[in-house]
Parts: sequence; C-alpha cells; structure tokens
Amino acid sequence: MAKQKSFLKVAGTLDGLTFYKSVDGHLVRTKGGVSKGRIMNDPAYIRTRENIAEFGTTAQSGKLLRNAIGTMLNRAKDPRMSSRMIGILSKVRQLDSSSARGERVVSEGLLTLNGKQLLKGFDFNNCLPYKLYFMHLSI
Repeated sequence: MAKQKSFLKVAGTLDGLTFYKSVDGHLVRTKGGVSKGRIMNDPAYIRTRENIAEFGTTAQSGKLLRNAIGTMLNRAKDPRMSSRMIGILSKVRQLDSSSARGERVVSEGLLTLNGKQLLKGFDFNNCLPYKLYFMHLSI
C-alpha cells in the first residue's frame, strides 16, 4: 500500500488511483482485479466463491459475538479488534469437519475443544497505550 507524503491530502478516485484515509494515515491504491460477474459465474473461480461464502458467515459470527458483548466493548479503543477476531474465528471455522468446504461455519468449530481454546484469552483491547492507562487506574 502506498502512502501519501505530500501536504495535499486527497480523498476519492482520480485517474485510476483511489486515495483514502485509514488509521495508518493517508493511503493510495490502484483499482484492479477480476470483475464480480466473472468471479460469480466462471467455473475457474469456484474456490473463490467458497472462500467468499465462508468469510461471509465468519463475519456474521463475529458481528453476533461483538453485539452480544457490546456494552463491555464500549471502553475498548482497539481499531483492529474486529479484524483480529475474524482471524481467530476463521481458524475456529476451519475446525468444522462435518461440513463441506464453502459451507463450514464457526458454530460447528466451536463445538471442538480446539475451537474453544482458540477463543480463550482473546484480548478485546489490544491497544497498548489504553492498556497502560487501565493498568495505572487499577493500581
């Protein structure tokens, strides 16, 4: 990912380049890749469609979990918590041995001992400065 170094901070698309701001600063990228229609219909992309389906169900499971404990997350200031959680839930989903590829779900992976172990001790607030602040308050 390219980073903008100039004083001019642009947002939007200009001549095939997309400028945007993230927690990492102002970034720029080019548009590329295969069209959505081809991915959804071409037999060569069947594995991609399986991955899309599984990622979708994993993202829904993550949202369900975050909503269930939403009040406890109010003070967490970690902007990458959702993506870290999706990573863990993806590993849990892969433990689902009863479903076919493309149809695996997190709930089946959680029934295994390894699936429970992966979620055990998940840090919902991995933001170090905020952790230090909390540690100072608890002393």
